Amino acid sequence: MIKSNAPHFMVDENWRISACDDTLAGWMGKSPTDVIGQQCFDIVDGYNLDGSPFCRPQCPLQEAISRSLAVDPVMVLNHGQPGHRVVRMQYVIMDNPFRILHIVRSLDEARKPSRPLTPNQLQLVQALALGMTHRQIAEKRNVALSTVTTQLKRIRRTLSCSSDTSLIKWYWNQDHR
Repeated sequence: MIKSNAPHFMVDENWRISACDDTLAGWMGKSPTDVIGQQCFDIVDGYNLDGSPFCRPQCPLQEAISRSLAVDPVMVLNHGQPGHRVVRMQYVIMDNPFRILHIVRSLDEARKPSRPLTPNQLQLVQALALGMTHRQIAEKRNVALSTVTTQLKRIRRTLSCSSDTSLIKWYWNQDHR
């Protein structure tokens, strides 16, 4: 049994969940007993912020481990469903026997703006959240790069977001998708 004050789950060398706490299971719409013994990619409905699946049979963590790379993904649990949650997945790799402890931290603390965004501003943030660069957004909208940069700066100020990353997190926490 694992004792932690953070939501977590553990997988074995076959990517089967061997432990899961109540909070995380609840975020996934399941109970801990429902997930134990299941393969993580079948249970954890995790998607990258661009909408591509993070959790899949060819696990990105497995690739990162084999290449000695660090991974600190921000992802969406239950993407496109009511009750979705933006989280940061951290992990600890253990040997003998091989296991990976996944520690999941919610990023749902983003605040709603006191002034709602206009549809145009919301489309701009959406393009950013879907992985477009400032330059790509400017080209798509047929405006100058400086215009997009200025508009995003104003939106960040309105939402009290310090960076594009926090703006993307704000977007994925909204109910308008």
